Formats: sequence, structure tokens, C-alpha cells
Amino acid sequence: MKKTLLTLALAVASVCAYAQGTVNFANASTTSGLPAGDRNVTWGASAAQFNPLLVAGANVTSNSAGLNLAGLRAQLYVGSGTDIAAFQAVAGTITTFKQSTSPTAGSWFAKTGTITPGAPGAVVTLAVVVWDSFLDPANPFSAAARSGLWGASSPFSFTITSNPTPAPSEFLMANFNGMNVGIVPEPSSFALAGMGLASLLIFRRRK
Repeated sequence: MKKTLLTLALAVASVCAYAQGTVNFANASTTSGLPAGDRNVTWGASAAQFNPLLVAGANVTSNSAGLNLAGLRAQLYVGSGTDIAAFQAVAGTITTFKQSTSPTAGSWFAKTGTITPGAPGAVVTLAVVVWDSFLDPANPFSAAARSGLWGASSPFSFTITSNPTPAPSEFLMANFNGMNVGIVPEPSSFALAGMGLASLLIFRRRK
């Protein structure tokens, strides 16, 4: 009897260890479930909730004419803590943005991500990274990618559904908020700015 119980326990542990969770990697949806504060947009005959992408502080849906989104890519990451660079990419989630002429410019084509391990009911930490693939198509954390349009969301929690037949809204990234994408200053720019600030402080002290 003890051996049977032990075998069952090990089997359950193995299943949990290799369990997979599903997430709908999108920042726009006609399915209710995104945060209530999101901006609503309408295209065609459908109304959708939309977590806006901000480029240099401008909402791309209201400033789409001057923005070229063709090279932008988005990918979902999973990890812990606040250091997104240490997160792991969720396989299969790298996706392209809709063009600047689209009514939903700033949203990307949805992907279904599989999180492993992802036991039902578990809360995981996710983050979204956006970069310009014309500079580096594969590695959003490289120096090349970060020298162009680049951005990362704040880490947010996602609860893996425990429902065997979940409703579409249960797959949405409900805690993901809009994010800003801009030009990341090079280290040399930070150094020059630091030297300028130091010089200013020294000058003020002498006065």
C-alpha cells in the first residue's frame, strides 16, 4: 500500500513539474478581460480593448501616420523578480506589429504561448519586450537591439487557468499595461551626461 501511494505521489509530482500553461500573447482583443482602464478602439464592426504601445510618449493609434512599425517585434518572457534580462523567452511568442496604416497600429499579431512548468492555478511573472528587428532580429537584449527602438514592460502576474475548458478571457494577459518604446541612450551618452552634471555641481560649490 505504501509503495502504491508513493508511486502515485511521484506521478502527480512529475505531472505538476512538467505541466504547461497557456497564455494569449496580445495587447488587443475583442474579448472582454483586459484591464478596465485600457483605451477602447473600434475597427470594422468590432470594439476592442487595447493596451497602447507608446513610441516616444505618443500613442501610436493617434499618431500612426509618422510611425514605421515594420521592424518592431514583441516577445513574451517569464521569470521572477524585476530583472527582465534574466527572464526566459516563452517559446513561440515572437511576433510582428501591425503596420502604421492599420486602425490598430501599435498592437501585434496574437500568439499563443506555452509556459513550462505551468501548473493550473499557479501565478507566474511575465514581461513583454519590444525591439527593432532590423538591428538585431534574434536577441532583444543585445547592444545592437538596444541602440534602436526598444522597450520592456514592467513585470506583471498571470494566473494559469485551472479550468480544463477555459473561456477566451482566461487566456488574456489581464495585468499587462501599455508600455513605452523609445531610443535607449548609449552608455557613452550616460557617461557624458554624468560628467556634465558633476561639472555643474563642482561649479556651483565654487560659487
